[in-house]
Amino acid sequence: MTAPMAGAGAGEVFRGRLTPRSAATRAKLISVAEQLFATRGVDGVTLVEIGKLAGQRNAAVCQYHFGGRDSLLQAIIDKHVPGIVARRHMMLDEIEHAGRFGLRDVVGAFLRPVAEKLNDPDGGRDFIRINAQLVALHTVHVHNVGPSPLKLPANDRLMVFLGRALAGQAVPAAVLRQRSMLAAMLLFHGLADHLRMLELASAKDDSMNTDSFLHTLEEAIVAILQGPARPDGMEKPKSDMGELHGR
Repeated sequence: MTAPMAGAGAGEVFRGRLTPRSAATRAKLISVAEQLFATRGVDGVTLVEIGKLAGQRNAAVCQYHFGGRDSLLQAIIDKHVPGIVARRHMMLDEIEHAGRFGLRDVVGAFLRPVAEKLNDPDGGRDFIRINAQLVALHTVHVHNVGPSPLKLPANDRLMVFLGRALAGQAVPAAVLRQRSMLAAMLLFHGLADHLRMLELASAKDDSMNTDSFLHTLEEAIVAILQGPARPDGMEKPKSDMGELHGR
């Protein structure tokens, strides 16, 4: 992730002099945008609405502070992701120090720093819901297979640790990349759907226990990553229904 512009902070667009008042305005706009993007979708709310609900009279206040929707989304990412990355590297440091690259430990370093956002009162749950909408865009960008208007930190170190954890299992690099993408989608969609189920379920329903859910989610990601690769020579699936019926 690129460093913020001097005096600008999250989003890297604001061109004016950053005063306590403008910093407070930016923070309020980010907070309102988090809530609206999370509940109505990143394409379901206008910048004018965000400014109005943030108590701003200037209809162009979001454009002034952030330039546009993508830069406002970037500001939300810049608010949350550095802490996640720092926590993840701390966990990877512990794994490296121990010298034991167990797959569950590496998956824990992937999952747990994000899951901690469930308990972040400053927009953490909204961040999860927003990223469930953006995870496909993020994933193709992080794996260098597609462009994105948003900037994210590289996950090279995590992938190196994952490769060490899976050493000897003969999973082709392309397959491992696919599985890593699927793991990212499962992580954010799983957490977002869990939040929704928590809202809908009875408080007495033990199946909604978050600790239990996180353990199950972790096990599911481990299973995805370490599953056997398709053996060479295995018959490929038929390409259409005609072939399936021998036509």
